[in-house]
Amino acid sequence: MTADREVDVVGKACPLPLIELAKAVRTLQPGQTVRITGNDPIFEESIVELCREAGHEVLETDRRGRTVCMLIRVRPEPGRR
Repeated sequence: MTADREVDVVGKACPLPLIELAKAVRTLQPGQTVRITGNDPIFEESIVELCREAGHEVLETDRRGRTVCMLIRVRPEPGRR
């Protein structure tokens, strides 16, 4: 699946991946997708927690060695799930 936005945070330590994801999400409309790729040891866990708290949906997770690529759908507007 193609993403509406790509964010590469390989080599960046948390919390920078979270900050970059939050910036990307602000540029997208509800329902659009962002693919984020990182390799910090707590990257996947941190992104999943952020999505859970913000209401975004993790659609795909691809692990290749230490690198994790996640496709996320931006949460719908309140009342539209």
